[in-house]
Amino acid sequence: MNSRTSLEQSLRSNNEETRRQALQTMRGRPLAETRDLLFMAMADESWRVRKESVDVFVATEPDEGSIKELLELLRNDENAGLRNSAAEALIKLGTRAASALVRLLKDSDADVRKFVIDVMGSIGETLFLPALLEALSDPDLNVSSAAAEHLGNVGDARAVPDLIRNIIDNDSQFFRFSALAALGKLASHMPMPAEIIALADQEILRKGVYECLGSIGDESAAPILLKGFQSRQQSSRRAAISSWYRIYSQSSVTVRLEMEQSLRSQNSSELLPVLIESFDQEKPALSEAVTAMLGILGDLRGVTTLLEAFACERLSGLALSSLKRLGTDGMNALIAMYPQIDDVSRCAICSVLGELAFEPGAAVIRQALEDPSAMVRKSAVSAAGMLGMTDCIQAIAQLLEDADSELRSIVLTCLQTMAKTTPDAVQQLSRQLAISQLPDQRRDAAVLYATLGDSDSLSLLVKDENPAVREAAVVSLGKIRVYSCCGILQIALVDEDPDVRIAAAEALGEVGGSEVVDALTHALNDEDCWVQSAVLRSIVRISPVNALPLLKDVFSYADGLLLITCLEMLETVGSREAMDLVEQALDNDDADVMSLAIAIIARQGGEWLESNAERLMCHHRPEVRANLAGLLAELPPAKSRPLLEAAMEREKDENIQQLLQGLLDGMV
Repeated sequence: MNSRTSLEQSLRSNNEETRRQALQTMRGRPLAETRDLLFMAMADESWRVRKESVDVFVATEPDEGSIKELLELLRNDENAGLRNSAAEALIKLGTRAASALVRLLKDSDADVRKFVIDVMGSIGETLFLPALLEALSDPDLNVSSAAAEHLGNVGDARAVPDLIRNIIDNDSQFFRFSALAALGKLASHMPMPAEIIALADQEILRKGVYECLGSIGDESAAPILLKGFQSRQQSSRRAAISSWYRIYSQSSVTVRLEMEQSLRSQNSSELLPVLIESFDQEKPALSEAVTAMLGILGDLRGVTTLLEAFACERLSGLALSSLKRLGTDGMNALIAMYPQIDDVSRCAICSVLGELAFEPGAAVIRQALEDPSAMVRKSAVSAAGMLGMTDCIQAIAQLLEDADSELRSIVLTCLQTMAKTTPDAVQQLSRQLAISQLPDQRRDAAVLYATLGDSDSLSLLVKDENPAVREAAVVSLGKIRVYSCCGILQIALVDEDPDVRIAAAEALGEVGGSEVVDALTHALNDEDCWVQSAVLRSIVRISPVNALPLLKDVFSYADGLLLITCLEMLETVGSREAMDLVEQALDNDDADVMSLAIAIIARQGGEWLESNAERLMCHHRPEVRANLAGLLAELPPAKSRPLLEAAMEREKDENIQQLLQGLLDGMV
């Protein structure tokens, strides 16, 4: 299937796959030989065939003449598929087609000019800005409207003055609709001409005017937008609300105060229902605007909506600020609502009372600690901690027996917070927990003892019969960093449970000095590789310089996790001798070990990669070669290109070849 005749026959086949495969064989051929065939395929009835022809054409990097011929396909008014394929090819060519596109914008055929405008807009480059601005005055309404629409897509604010001028001069509603939508996508901050504002009187343009004012208007547009809150159309009302808040957010403190005063001067009975009805969590900008404006109004009738906003993670911070604006009356309104509302709302009320430290809400929090909903109990515990309700310590501690593990974790955090202000009460509770028959509660005691800094009590729990309790106690001793505990931590290094031994090794790295290195070194003989790795990290943490001889010894026999840890610690040491050991791991058969070694050496500088690239790119494992290729590509192109090209010549694996080619193609 190499001759032109056979290719043409294949392209006329009734079989779609035959036609597509014929196009694939054209890849790499001179465009002069295949251009007519590719253009013929762009008119194919199958979208898969048309797409293949477009891809092949673009891949040939066509010259100016071929692009000009491609543009001529836009004149074909008999085959929409052909026109669309030509437009798609031009879009993929991007700025390479810029000169030809700009010239064709003078064409006498309005349909062609419209296609050209659409292509420019889809490419979206600012270099088309002058041409698109000129096209705003095109005598054909479809062309000028398309130019306005795509100026919004290009997103260059320099288009604002021309769009405004043309909206005023061109009385076509269709054009004005497109141009206003474009302005709504641009960003500026300027007074708007009266002619633009007057367009809000036209129902079909009202929403576009409001969106436009929010994008490019300044505070002078605020009164117009306030008036728009009462628009008959819901879409216009919502556009006015969002735009008012957008201007408000961009304004100075002085202007904000003026806008707030103006908002509060509106008839609340008319305005509040509009805002509440407009709250829609599916519309982020709108829901944010409503949440802020309800706080500015300070009307207690907006409390329910603000509570709904607070329950939304994205809006919770803003809703909290708005609720805070409502003051004591607002908090009391929430408290009054509490008995009649659902779980989510009760949860939100507890959170608000806690976040705002509203002490009169303590009674509600006490009630919520016994709420049947775990969600509400969690919020109540957190709020109790924020309010410092230390008189509820026993009630809160009872929830450590709750079936919900997340709630138990929140309770423990709350008790840790209270330990800082009421240590005696928490100390008493901890002692009760420490003698509990439940291992989980003794484990909780270890966590609280750490907060209290009670190393003596922790030392007792290190000997607990339950390994989870012992582990928690050892971890806690590491956190409080009491040097006198090193002895008991060294004993824990030989605990029967590996998790306890790991915790002991890590704690010694936090607490100990050179005097514990011998005990840690002995622990390297542990049968568990996770323990060995924890020991190695602690030794390097205590004395990285003196750890090198030990790392050498471990490196000689380590594999798997321990070898990976050893490599990481060698990088921490960072000496030339340490890097020599890392280089030895480059011949390891474990792909993870090999990849880590490459990454470590690469972080030392590009010179080493350059000098070892040929050797490494001949490694027998393809995943290693792929890893290295990616690192080589990060070097400056002048250095990486020759290395990747040399690797490409030697490479036999098709997947690696494709990777290398992709890296080469992506270079500037």
